[in-house]
Amino acid sequence: MKKYLHILLVLLLAIFLTACNIQTVEKFEQMQEQERSVDPHSTTEKPEVEEQTPSVDNETVEEKQEVKEPEVVENTPLEEKEKKPQQKVEELSAQQKTKKEVKQEAEKKQEVTKSSSTKTEQSTTKQADDKQKTNTVAPPTEKQQQPAIQKRTVTIAIRVDTLLKHWDKLEPSLQSENYVPKDGIILKPTTYELLSEKDTVWDVLQRATKEHKIQIEYQGANENIYNSVYVEGINHLYEFSAGELSGWMYKVNGVYPNYGCSQYVLKDGDVIEWHYTVDLGRDLGHHWDGN
Repeated sequence: MKKYLHILLVLLLAIFLTACNIQTVEKFEQMQEQERSVDPHSTTEKPEVEEQTPSVDNETVEEKQEVKEPEVVENTPLEEKEKKPQQKVEELSAQQKTKKEVKQEAEKKQEVTKSSSTKTEQSTTKQADDKQKTNTVAPPTEKQQQPAIQKRTVTIAIRVDTLLKHWDKLEPSLQSENYVPKDGIILKPTTYELLSEKDTVWDVLQRATKEHKIQIEYQGANENIYNSVYVEGINHLYEFSAGELSGWMYKVNGVYPNYGCSQYVLKDGDVIEWHYTVDLGRDLGHHWDGN
């Protein structure tokens, strides 16, 4: 495109110069006619030879003027037209610079707006996080103020060690490991949580036998004179299965109570043990006075 523009400018300059040459020749002829009209005597009085000399001189002068005047004319438009593309280039460069500056300013504004929006979003997210933190932190303080309820637990075990020592007293049909294990332990010490403040030895025994699928048989509190649940048999071992003084007894924390298991209310940390006796507890170290 620049080459084509340059060629066009050159053509325009050539046309302009030719037009200027034509105008200068016409003006020069007009000047001569005016001079002749002003000095008629000088032309008549002089001889023909003299008239020819000035014509030659005039022709030389005309040629010189024709040569000199176009040069002046040629210089001015060339300079002007050479200056014009430079001015245009400068104007275009200035316009491009202004456009670039405008774009840079717009980009800066967009960056500022984006940074401000991101800052606002971050501030909002931080505020939301702070709110969530305050909401999540508040409940632990309340829980800390309220003392945590500690679990109340007890342990229970079922043993038949005495039958291993008095094997001959046990009925022959029950002399089996299915009823009397080799180690004498039907239920190892097992921990249970007290579900209420009124849980008794009987409540825990029921839970243990159900959980471990141990057979049990008993009398209700309304079915005997003791006004308490009476355990008749555990794991198919009943009272009188090993003589007239045999049966089941329980102790709590190493002590055999003198009342029924449904009347003994437990407390946290109690240790319950059920034992089979063949002599009303004497074989277990407990001497019952009959009351």
